[in-house]
Amino acid sequence: MQTDPAGNIKPDKAKSSEKIDGAVAMIMALDRCIRNEGIRDNSVYDERGLVVF
Repeated sequence: MQTDPAGNIKPDKAKSSEKIDGAVAMIMALDRCIRNEGIRDNSVYDERGLVVF
């Protein structure tokens, strides 16, 4: 992790020998869950159902 001049914390790949895409995806998914906790948006599948071929 690294802190930028604005004080934001972000993943840093500079010292990593592996890819960090999975860790970044997990961080983004967790952030979305936290920000949308308790908010229920209607899905297009709620209205028209799931079509399977």
